[in-house]
Order: sequence, then C-alpha cells, then structure tokens
Amino acid sequence: MKGDFRTLLKKYCLESSILGLKYFYLYPDWISRTFWATNMLIIFFLACYLTMMLYGRFQEMPTRITIENQYEPVKDLPYPAITICSPNQITLSALMHFNKTLVNRNLTTNIETIIPNLLGYYKRIVDYNMDQLQLLQSLIVLNRYTIPEVMTLLPQKCDQFLKMCYFQKQLYPQCKELFVPILTTHGLCCVFNSVYYLRDMKRNEENREFVSHSVKATGLASALTVIADYQPEDALDGTIVNAGALRVLFTDCTEFPADDISNMVVTNAETFHVIHATYTYCSDEVKQLPVSSRKCYLEDEHKLRFFREYRNSDCDQLCLVTGVEQACGCLLFHLPGLRVDRACDVNALPCILKVKMHLYNWLPPGGCDCPRDCESRRYSVEMSTGNFRALPYLLQDLEIDFSLNKSTSIMHFYFPKSVYVKQKQETVMSLISLASNLGGVFGLCIGCSAISVTELCFYIYVAIRNYIKTKIRRH
Repeated sequence: MKGDFRTLLKKYCLESSILGLKYFYLYPDWISRTFWATNMLIIFFLACYLTMMLYGRFQEMPTRITIENQYEPVKDLPYPAITICSPNQITLSALMHFNKTLVNRNLTTNIETIIPNLLGYYKRIVDYNMDQLQLLQSLIVLNRYTIPEVMTLLPQKCDQFLKMCYFQKQLYPQCKELFVPILTTHGLCCVFNSVYYLRDMKRNEENREFVSHSVKATGLASALTVIADYQPEDALDGTIVNAGALRVLFTDCTEFPADDISNMVVTNAETFHVIHATYTYCSDEVKQLPVSSRKCYLEDEHKLRFFREYRNSDCDQLCLVTGVEQACGCLLFHLPGLRVDRACDVNALPCILKVKMHLYNWLPPGGCDCPRDCESRRYSVEMSTGNFRALPYLLQDLEIDFSLNKSTSIMHFYFPKSVYVKQKQETVMSLISLASNLGGVFGLCIGCSAISVTELCFYIYVAIRNYIKTKIRRH
C-alpha cells in the first residue's frame, strides 16, 4: 500500500468499518463535511459518556445478592449459638465463699458495699467512688485473684441457673452436656453450640475440637427446651440487672456471642423462639474481585486480634476493645485467649464508661471499618410469650423435680419449617460483561469494533512505514 499520509487517510476513511468517515470524501463540500463532523463528534462524546457510566456502575456496584433457593432443606443445618445470661451476676452464696477466701479481714469489712462496683463492666454506673474502687482492686491483688477469675466466681453458675433442658427427645438435668459457661459483655452466661467456652473458669478460649449440633427435625416437638431460674433470693441487694429479665443472644456457632440478634425474656412466663436461617455464599467470580469492589471479607482474608477467622460481629466487638485499649491502656476481660495481666482492672471502670459513652472519640480517624462477611449464616428470631396456664399439658411428659416460681422461665427454640433461604452473591457486571457492553456502546454509536481498531493500527503502521521509506529515498 503506497501513498503519503493524506492519501492513506483518504483510503482509510473510505474503506474503514467506522460509520460516517467515508462521507467526508464522498461529499467534499464544506456544508456536508461540517454536518458529518458535528454529528461524529456528538456521537463520539455520547459513546464516551455511556462508557463512563458503565465503568462507574461497575466500580460502585460490582456485586448483588440474589435468592438462589427458597427451599433449601434445613436438615443438617447447624443450630445457632444460643447464649442465655442470668440477671443475677452477684450471688450471696458466691460472695460468702469469696469472702472466706480473702486473707485480709481489715479490707473485707464492707465487701457487700464495694463489690457491686464490678457491675460497671456490664451496665452504666454514673457515680464511682474511687476510694472504693482502689480498695476493691487492692483486695483482688492482695489475694492473687485476676479480674476474669473474680467475674467468673461471683455470678450465678450455669448448673444453678439452668434447671433442665430437653433436646432431640432427650432429657438433660441442669442442661449439662448442652450449655457451657462463657464470659461475655453481659457477664457470665451459658452458651449452647458455640466454638467458644470458658476454660477452667479463668478465660475464654476457642474449642478446636468443637462439633456443631445440627438440625434433625423441625417444629415445636423437636425444640430445644430450657427451664431457667435466676434465684433472686440468692442475689445481693441492688445487683439484679435488666429488671430480672434474661438476655438471650443468637449468633452463628463460629462467632463470639454478640447483641446483633437478641431477645429479653421475662420470667414467670413461657416463650417460643422461632428461628429462621439464611445462608449467603459467593460465586467464584466474586471471590476473584478485590475487597474494595466486593466490600466483604472471606473468613481467611483478614486477621482479627483474638479471633482465628474473620467475622463481622467479632470485628464490631473489637471496635469497643480498640477504644478501651486506646483510652485506658488495657483490654476487656472477656476476649478469647486474653493474657490475664492485660485485662482492665477495677480502677479502669470510669475510663471504660467514658469510652462507651463517646466511643468514636477514641477510634482511629477512619473509624472502625468492619465489612460484612462474604459467606455467612444469619439467623432471625421471632419471639412470642405466654403464661403458665397450659403448663400441665405442655410438660406432662417431662420429669420435673423442682418447683416453678415467679423467677422461672421456660424457653423453646426451634425451626418452624423444613427449609431455609439460600442466597448467592454474584457479579452484576464482570470484566467480560463490561467489555461486551463497551463493544455494544461503540458499535451502536459509531459502528466501531475490534476490527475497526485493528484497521486504525494497520493504517498508522503503513503511514509510518511509507514516511520512513520516503526519507530513506531522499537521502
């Protein structure tokens, strides 16, 4: 192909697959050329604008969550971790035992007066007596106790709080083998089906040999039934929390107990907790996207302090932990695997309260960034409450060797349906889709395609080659 630049340009415009270029030479008058030049520029800028819109959508919303199956069988789905917290966090019997173990009687004279300050770890106490806090901390240090040990020793124990459980047609006196103690942000609680537990009544740890309970049947007949009594007669005056209501937390079995899904259960009543599950997972295309695009973490993608795998609820709890560490120089005692010498002592209670009241003043400039989980099981719970009038009929098959009173609660936890919802997070527009859409935009506007780009590159190459040959001949 021979000719100078003007010749090649004319040939390219006449033979190119890009629409509109040939009219510059087929109709050489200035009116026609002005008309086609104006239209070509307008359409080209329109194509560029549509391209920017497509790329912006690709960046802002690369994924979406769709319902893949509303009727996934619930059989063998893991039960949620169910955490039940007693409102009796300082018992008289435990306080008497604690007092007997203390060595300095001069400091223990007013133990009933100073010990309620420990509730400051769980609830808001406006006016602290710093002398009492220092006295209590001195008492703990003198007797070589740690804060986790004291906070484990004083509350109502699980075998006293939980009277009986009935699960999968089997009776469990005092709920042994089902519930284990655990320290939480609400004190000492009892947890069912959780990877975390209180080891040797000293600190929380993760059970590496944990095997989850799974759903075998649905309906009230297959419910986990729990009978609990917080025994207010054994509580130190003025220390009952939540007005005597039981706090029940629902999390995935791999998550630390959190308040995301929780119920307050009144006593002298029977409650029915209907559990619905939703499972969300990612397509392979979503997993290949960067975190900034999909806006979520896989479980092994981001390391959290004190936790082996990433969970959004665990990350949320670490926000408060970070604020307390920044302001008070210590850590909250319920964290799994915590070194006991790093736990906040009693003197830090006013500081902890200040952080809880103004948390974001103590976080890094970017705040506390906790993206959601890419793959997760989420449970929603509907609770209904009834009285004890139907008790003789509902519990006629259970062997009860204790009396039910005004501080007793009967709780039923069950899945009502044999199916659950399975969701899939998939890409709204993959790179392949983006390229296809861009090709459609430029093809619609100016008839441009991959061949058009190849033609342009070829004619540029020919023009450069002819120019070099011409220079060589002249010399």
